[in-house]
Amino acid sequence: MSNLVEDLWNCIPQEVLASVFSFLPVKDRYTALHVCKKWAAAASTSSIWSFTEFSCDFVNEDEAHMLGKLQLYLGHIRHLKIILHQSFELNRRLVTRILDMLAWKSSKLQALCIICQGKSPYFYSGQDILQSVRRLCQSVQKIDLHYVDFRQMPFTLDNGTMILLASSSPNLHTLLINNRAPGLIILKPETMVEVVRVCPKLSVLGLYYANLSQDLFQELVKPSRGPFKCLDVYYKGLDKRIPEEAWAMVSKRHPQFHVKLEFASKVPIYKVSGILKATVPITSLQFNSFNHAPDQMRLVTNCCSPTLERLILCAAPSDALNSSLIQLARSCLHLKELHCYCVVSQAVIDAFLLHCPGLRSYTLSTEVLSSIPPIMSS
Repeated sequence: MSNLVEDLWNCIPQEVLASVFSFLPVKDRYTALHVCKKWAAAASTSSIWSFTEFSCDFVNEDEAHMLGKLQLYLGHIRHLKIILHQSFELNRRLVTRILDMLAWKSSKLQALCIICQGKSPYFYSGQDILQSVRRLCQSVQKIDLHYVDFRQMPFTLDNGTMILLASSSPNLHTLLINNRAPGLIILKPETMVEVVRVCPKLSVLGLYYANLSQDLFQELVKPSRGPFKCLDVYYKGLDKRIPEEAWAMVSKRHPQFHVKLEFASKVPIYKVSGILKATVPITSLQFNSFNHAPDQMRLVTNCCSPTLERLILCAAPSDALNSSLIQLARSCLHLKELHCYCVVSQAVIDAFLLHCPGLRSYTLSTEVLSSIPPIMSS
């Protein structure tokens, strides 16, 4: 039987092996390189490295030594996701090393996503990683990124880094920087206007609500721009008013334009009411506060029901909440995804199943949930 299994593996074409290896984590790809010559040849195929996810979760230098062996394949990476377990200094050094190696290699990198997990060390601001991002943008190899996602990299992003990133990547079509960095927002609205100006192909932009401005909207509606699809906005509570005419102007210029909006915790209800307007084509909403949930749902029903497709709500159970959710179900007929992290009545569940035929994913329970996701803090 063992000989039969061995013969079967020998009969598998290299292309099939390469396809299988493309689904493996980097650690397992490294192992495959050392099994036999046939596996090494398949694991060296450029196609399997096109989409690569590095999980930097090492605890000692011996585990991390494989990174040096993988330098030959970094030039094949087009889409890179880095998952950083930031509690260990070793992992933080590895991330900067990966980015620095990409900076001096002839890289074809088009997409970059950095996700930080675990507790951040005290007084750690991620400046080493941000410096490596800047070096990547300044590389003589002319890195031309098309997709950048820093939403789960909780470091304060500065104006210079954003301008450098945008100016080095004129073909950028997705930029998501609406992260949850602690402290003040230092990105200026003028910086985001410049980012949009130098990236005419930008169609998806994630940013803070405080970074919005009338000048930004004017830039988005210029005749020379391509289609703009989405603003992914994180609202931390800073007072700012965008005229309803500005939203309507963008919607008219770009028929596919829609807005994803998330509120930080402890945003008072009067500020929520100042943001939710019928002229804002909101398709996704997330509330991270347990306060004023019934009032929030009434506002959503009145302002967002024609366009809303996704809703995430953290709330305390109450009869008032049940009543407002039933009214929401009757109005938001295009809802596709709903996650309510509290106990609701059976009538609420019945209402959504009856009135929202497109609902394909939902979290609604008449019993206490065993696991409630953490509230995102501002």
